[in-house]
Amino acid sequence: MIEPGGFATRSGDNPDPLNNGHLSEPDPIYDGLRQRIAAFAGKQPAGDPAAAAQALLKIVDSDNPPLRVLFGLGFYPMLQQVYADRLKTWADWQDLSAEAHGNLDQENR
Repeated sequence: MIEPGGFATRSGDNPDPLNNGHLSEPDPIYDGLRQRIAAFAGKQPAGDPAAAAQALLKIVDSDNPPLRVLFGLGFYPMLQQVYADRLKTWADWQDLSAEAHGNLDQENR
């Protein structure tokens, strides 16, 4: 699974980056999301689709390809923090997790 970052495939001057001309009537519930995306649209590194294609071919030709791979910059540090936060939460709640499994001593009697 390729998990690509943003590639600037448009000029960046689209006021609604979610509108590719093939949308139904926009739902106002997503207005905030559209505004946040529009704020950084065109500001991300442009990326090179040809370089991404070459990287994909290297994966295809690999003897041991990964199940998932990130394409782009900035993902790795962000995901390190996300997973560190998840691991901390799981560790903090490990006692409750074990409790939720029930009393195994009673089952074995």
